[in-house]
Amino acid sequence: MVELKKSEQQLDRVFAALADSSRRQMLARLRKRALTISELAEPFSMSFAGVAKHIDVLTAAGLVRKMKDPADGRSYKLELQNRTLTEASAWLTYHQEFWTNKLERLESFIEEQDHGTHRDPKSRKKN
Repeated sequence: MVELKKSEQQLDRVFAALADSSRRQMLARLRKRALTISELAEPFSMSFAGVAKHIDVLTAAGLVRKMKDPADGRSYKLELQNRTLTEASAWLTYHQEFWTNKLERLESFIEEQDHGTHRDPKSRKKN
């Protein structure tokens, strides 16, 4: 039960992180390569502190990982992490399949009902 709760909390963090347009744009920029915080902040019209807060949200969600830049050992590079996004995608797929199956069964049921209640107009009794 504790593990399930942890998993749900992580899923909440992923969806909350993805709910913000700036964070989605940051993730899109990180698809190409790992970037420093300054490089990631470049196209955004927000303060460095604002960018840092977005990075904290992405890191807490497990979507981004900070690592020391091997070139200088002092600055950090950010890279995408796939695990939590994969888990969120699996959750969405599971629920999409569930509702698709429900709707298909409902459609089949309605079609069966329609075929049972609609008769051929030629078979009606004539007065």
